[in-house]
Amino acid sequence: MMNAIEYTSVSDRIKIYKYETDAFKSENISVFFCVPTQKEKNVARSLLLSVLKRGTESYPSQRQINERLDELYATLVSLKNQKYDGIQLLGISADVIKRDYTGDEDILSQAAKVMGEMLFKPLIDENTDAFFEEYVNSEKENYKSIILSQMNEPRTYAAIRCREEMFSSLGVVDTLDGMCERIDAQTPQTITECYREILDSLQLVVFYVGNRSAAEIARELEKIMPEAKGSTASVIGKGDVPLLENAGEPREVIESLEASQGRLVMGYNCRTTWHDSDYYAMLLCNEILGASPVSKLFMNVRERLSLCYECSSVYNSARGAVFVTTGIDSDNYLLAREAIEAQVADIKNGNISDAELSAAKKSISNVYAAVCDSPNAIERFYLGRIISGVEIDLEGFLKKISTLTRDDVVRAAQRLSLHTVYFLRGEGEDPEADYE
Repeated sequence: MMNAIEYTSVSDRIKIYKYETDAFKSENISVFFCVPTQKEKNVARSLLLSVLKRGTESYPSQRQINERLDELYATLVSLKNQKYDGIQLLGISADVIKRDYTGDEDILSQAAKVMGEMLFKPLIDENTDAFFEEYVNSEKENYKSIILSQMNEPRTYAAIRCREEMFSSLGVVDTLDGMCERIDAQTPQTITECYREILDSLQLVVFYVGNRSAAEIARELEKIMPEAKGSTASVIGKGDVPLLENAGEPREVIESLEASQGRLVMGYNCRTTWHDSDYYAMLLCNEILGASPVSKLFMNVRERLSLCYECSSVYNSARGAVFVTTGIDSDNYLLAREAIEAQVADIKNGNISDAELSAAKKSISNVYAAVCDSPNAIERFYLGRIISGVEIDLEGFLKKISTLTRDDVVRAAQRLSLHTVYFLRGEGEDPEADYE
């Protein structure tokens, strides 16, 4: 396993990963249900996670849960819903003060009991044998508010729409269109059924950041775990994410929305995931392209050509894609698109200065060197790689970045193929305007 991570297994259903550190005054523990991703269950699972925090057998309301957490030196509990390589993690995380600062009172053990109640003893309506309708309806409204806020924020909306259009042929992306209707269709019974399905094939993944032994964490978990019947095969490292084939001609989608500026998002297919040998080179390629303040997109498209208000790129290593996103005056659509494509071509042709290469390496190193400054950052770095079966520690990661050459970046860049161009035209633009 990875050098920095200690692993133990309570049973075939519970896997514990521990990052040893004395750097923090608190301990952080996350407990996740681990299930294969299923698009048709996305809404029910998201609602389930929210409903679990509303009440338990011992603490029938969210207020009572919060009061109990306040008694535990204001322990912070958060919900987490993450996806990695065809695996979904649904869970609860707690940030707990160390016993070094509590006169040896074991706050983690007490917080774990509250977490266990939320996960395994949620409040059930005896009359319906399902979650309380009041809680379910409240969380449905909260979920719809989040969806509507995404639809009303042009930057977020354009990024989501580009991903939807780009990956539509794979049938794996839940679309914003009709999402509120899918939320409304959920009932206490459907969400309860979803919950019981998870328990029937229960697999737990636990990630702990602190200085206790993995064996001690395992003992705490055994206290809160329900009795499991039978066994189940682990899904860790066995997820499957289909990748796009390259398009012949880029697909162009133009829509309009009330907004003060246009949004242009360009999706490049690269079919390079963190399982590939070129993953590190693609990470560096993206940094040079648009992920740092001295990137080609920022220095040329924004600063030198003044074609956009902001311009950046992000590498989605799970989907094997790079997305360029910009805020522009709609009249500059074609000029901005051409300028962005020119920056990608520049990298493919090896037009990367020593200063650009060095600055990109330094930028990545600075970002990832800060991983150890936060328990949540530590979890984010390691957990996705664990679930996906990628074995590397932070030191090894930084070493691989430092040894990359210009040729490595150019080789990775050759895999970039423009697949989808999404343009969200700003308010007041002529719907018949010719952008050809």
